[in-house]
Amino acid sequence: MRMKPLLAVALLALGSSSLALAQQGLPGDWEKKVAAVVPEAERARNVSEAGRKYDATRQASLDAMKASAEEVKKAFFSQASSVGERQLSVGLLRDDRRKAAMAAVDALFRVRYFVSKKEWSQIWPEGYFAPAGLPPLMAGRVQKALPSVVTDPARLKQADGVAATLTAAAKKDESARLKATDKFWKLLENYDSRRDEFIDLVNTLEETQVKADDALVGSSGELQRILTPEEWTALMRQLSPAP
Repeated sequence: MRMKPLLAVALLALGSSSLALAQQGLPGDWEKKVAAVVPEAERARNVSEAGRKYDATRQASLDAMKASAEEVKKAFFSQASSVGERQLSVGLLRDDRRKAAMAAVDALFRVRYFVSKKEWSQIWPEGYFAPAGLPPLMAGRVQKALPSVVTDPARLKQADGVAATLTAAAKKDESARLKATDKFWKLLENYDSRRDEFIDLVNTLEETQVKADDALVGSSGELQRILTPEEWTALMRQLSPAP
């Protein structure tokens, strides 16, 4: 199964996770906690199994997306990559993000099927529906790193202008992701939320993301055009995390 991480552009937002995936796992005593809330043995067993399946679905998607992160980074870190190749990459990751988010939603709904509203609020560990913090953007690091890799003043000025555009686009995308993530988690926690609400939210984020992706891909291509192959390699080396 092909999966990619939720990120606007690998150059700028490495490591961002899908809306529903960055979450603590269920505790080892999950079954015991469920049994204390759900009185009927068979129903408690169904709830426990559905919860474990949700947790497994979430973790499997997260693991797959982490594994494919290197593929996405290569597309954006390589100066040989074309704008078209990067556009294709971000288009594919948007599709994958949607699938991962809705798979988690559907798995969680199967848990809800077996419990009452009161039980729903009692079975989950405290803080379970709290999103992990998003990783910092790389856009600011791009601007800071440029003076150390571009020695020609004229080209440095050009590159800095493009990097400023990258930063603005990345911040706008980050704001949209933060709002969508907060709303998504509130919907997950709410017993009365409907599947259509999740679909509407994902669609809204998709529209915003397309515009942000286009701006980011275009700007990264322009930055690549300005820098020499040696400068690009040096810049990517500074942006890449240490092994």
